[in-house]
Amino acid sequence: MKKLSYIALGMLLLIVCGASGNSLTGVNQIEGDAVHTIQSAWLIADETSSAGTEPTALGEDERKKLRVDAAIAAGASGDDEISIFIIPPKWNALRFRSANITADTGNVVYEIYLGTLGGDLDCDLVYAASLDFTSGDQDSMYYQIGFTSGGTYVPNIGDIVTGNSSSETATIVSISALSSGAWADGDAAGTITYRSSSGTFTNSETVTITRELDNKTLNGYTHAASDLVVFEWADTLVTTLKSWNVNAADWITTSPADDTIGESQVDVKGSDIMVIVATTCTADSKLFITGF
Repeated sequence: MKKLSYIALGMLLLIVCGASGNSLTGVNQIEGDAVHTIQSAWLIADETSSAGTEPTALGEDERKKLRVDAAIAAGASGDDEISIFIIPPKWNALRFRSANITADTGNVVYEIYLGTLGGDLDCDLVYAASLDFTSGDQDSMYYQIGFTSGGTYVPNIGDIVTGNSSSETATIVSISALSSGAWADGDAAGTITYRSSSGTFTNSETVTITRELDNKTLNGYTHAASDLVVFEWADTLVTTLKSWNVNAADWITTSPADDTIGESQVDVKGSDIMVIVATTCTADSKLFITGF
């Protein structure tokens, strides 16, 4: 599937966090000698399908931001699966988790590259690490469901959906590339990601969408299935360091391998852009990140 572009992800951050000018969901405060950690929600930085060709790791001559842009646009050999994520300015460190979709077992390998644009159009990318996630069995609060359009209204990240038959509710986290149709024509179809669902939606029911200021849209679209597909967190993580850190302790990895949650953490050292290349994917997966 076509990945969200770095522009779309930047818009996602603004939508999720509001238009107040603060890129994060929490606040950073200093009280006396205590510095309060910024609190940010988990965001989806990458969506990878197990179908089709996966891209290869960036070669030495490809580790430039503009060259990655060109590769994504050309879409050869799976390069349209590469994702670019703009790191908010208040994020000094990143945490990574991965979840499988529609499969109890699976493996995905993310090659992570970091760089600093600093307002320029291009920058060198540093090959930071390879993150190899294997699925566990702990369900997350995130779900995916198929949909067809019930109108020309385009849902946004952060919108609240309510089933018109079931009265169940959930929050929109992401909308994948459409599998067919178009919103403008009223026949768009694809998949959508929710979090914090209150229950099970009714088969083929339409939903009401509530946006900020309680603006509501009836029949925003129609669910194509009765049950939400549950995401399962990866519990095993192998981190292979590249040139970003000299010491393994600089990149903290938690790999419980006990059906809980595997996680990785790194200091971004002033980077403002991250390129994600999923070179292996045996089950549809999403890469979640948060910062502090």
